[in-house]
Amino acid sequence: MTGTAHINGNSVTSSDALEVLPEDVRREYLTAMGIQTWYDPSLEFQNTSLEVKNSNQITSPVPVAPVSVEVSEVAVVNATTSPINQNQKTIEKPLGSQASNAPHIAHTSSIDALNVAIGECQLCELHATRDHAICGEGSATADLMIVTSAPVKDGALDVLFSNAHKEFMQLVLQAIDVDFSSVYFTSLVKCQPPEQRAPFTSEMICCDDHLSSQIKLIQPKVIMVLGESASQQLLLSQKSLTDLRLRRHHHLGVPVYASYHPQDIIGSAQTKRKVWQDLLQIKNQLMQQVET
Repeated sequence: MTGTAHINGNSVTSSDALEVLPEDVRREYLTAMGIQTWYDPSLEFQNTSLEVKNSNQITSPVPVAPVSVEVSEVAVVNATTSPINQNQKTIEKPLGSQASNAPHIAHTSSIDALNVAIGECQLCELHATRDHAICGEGSATADLMIVTSAPVKDGALDVLFSNAHKEFMQLVLQAIDVDFSSVYFTSLVKCQPPEQRAPFTSEMICCDDHLSSQIKLIQPKVIMVLGESASQQLLLSQKSLTDLRLRRHHHLGVPVYASYHPQDIIGSAQTKRKVWQDLLQIKNQLMQQVET
């Protein structure tokens, strides 16, 4: 059976489709049938004839494969809860000229050397507005690492936590018999975003290697990540903090627990009870690690 489509006033039969069509005609043909196509112009076919190697072999047309665009949960941060601007929605590792601005951190042998490399980083635009990078603070041999999204302003200073939030963290850690000074605190983004805005996803991605290096050097037994956007980015998930809590996740082989940031806790008795549940999980995990 032979079907007919009309393209630009010309009739094209299904038998014609078995012949090699020029790329522009092929795309028009597919469009006329309601099939959406993507293609790379650099791969466009030249209008050349195919050679038949022998009389018994039929040469079929080789179509330009549509570019498959697959968006998976592990590659996207929920746009309704993460501050992604309209020009920064693709989650990819920095490529091309950006990569040339990366400090050499692959073989840093100490936290001090890593901090120097982070201080020289120019992978994203935050380096142009920062006073200085906030690498992290605390014990370099910590069993517990606590990760927030980005440094904040506290008066004139760029810090990981304001004084009020730091005091709160001291109290909650003391409640599970963890000394504040024995913990290592860091952030996904090492530079404070201007005007106290939340970091963009692209900025957090540019700092991925910095955080990975910190984890490999410190080798914590447990990671606690604070806040929904930081939890989604670290765990590569679109799920809400409600769904991410009370579950053991893993990042670079380390158990990870998601919880609330102090700014979401203070003044909310209900949220404090939820954080207590999260802390008990972390305490149990730390005890299990010590026993093993």
